[in-house]
Amino acid sequence: MGYLPSKNFITLVFAALVVLLVGWFVMRIWQTSNLQPQTSNFKSQTSFLTAYQDANRDSDNDGLKDWEEILWKTDPKKPDTDGDGTHDGEEIKQGRDPLAAGPNDKLKKPEEQSKASTTTPRTLTDKIAQEFAIQYLTAAGSAEGALDTFQQKAISESLIESLSRDALLYKDTFSPSDVHAEQNVSADGIKKYLNATGDFLNKIFAGLQTPEIDIVNAVLASERYEDLKKLGAYIAAYQKTIDFLKKQRVPANYASLHLDLMNILQNTAAADSFMMVTDKDPARGLMGLVIYFKQAERAPQFYKSMQRQIKNDGLNFAKSDGGYHFVGYGL
Repeated sequence: MGYLPSKNFITLVFAALVVLLVGWFVMRIWQTSNLQPQTSNFKSQTSFLTAYQDANRDSDNDGLKDWEEILWKTDPKKPDTDGDGTHDGEEIKQGRDPLAAGPNDKLKKPEEQSKASTTTPRTLTDKIAQEFAIQYLTAAGSAEGALDTFQQKAISESLIESLSRDALLYKDTFSPSDVHAEQNVSADGIKKYLNATGDFLNKIFAGLQTPEIDIVNAVLASERYEDLKKLGAYIAAYQKTIDFLKKQRVPANYASLHLDLMNILQNTAAADSFMMVTDKDPARGLMGLVIYFKQAERAPQFYKSMQRQIKNDGLNFAKSDGGYHFVGYGL
């Protein structure tokens, strides 16, 4: 709670997660095909960055990238899958089916070509990959196969924007009914409330000095994904704090601020839990980062409002007081 990363820093981590997501998508395409051996050993798989860099690979030089061949179900090692004398990529451009020998090999209608898999996606990343495949094949079919780079980019960006939008619209969990507000609380009663709350926050987060965003950044840089488990301690601290706040009797003038704090902590815990599975579900990790970013923007406003209310109430705190947690923030 005492440290908030800069927007520039979070943007860098966000960019790294986008690369991770694209790399995972390329790797997932290969894993779901029968052209590459699957392995249960995650460490032995191609790194995310390598997968991202290899996204433009066209092994058989037929005009279709290898990952596009997976979507079209053509052979990435055979330039003319159906053996009709025309390369797969050229057939797509002509609106012809690369799996059926000509001349009667017109592509199926987009709605037929883009039927979703009957398999339920296991992760958010799987869901996005499936949606990407559907959008790609639908657009390619509508354009008679001549899907240009701009259209491909637009499809990718629309999915990323959709993911970000869902994260930005992430709803607060708690409502005013979750706060036990009390009327006509004395100045001493208010100080007691602020001291108790500040003391709890100081103690519960005392051993958690490394910001979560630093942990995620280090994991992405080193690919030591086992270190994501460190976020578990932060999630536990947030949950314990929320449990404490839910039981408190709150002076009425501080009820809305108390509610804000509960929701900021709850949302940050959710963000951490999403980022914690970045290696298995990078799309959810990306969503977690967006939620984390929103709470990082929200927290300073909470502290400013708290400081304003404390000033209006004419309260003062020594540095040794728990309430100083709020007035000393940002100093």
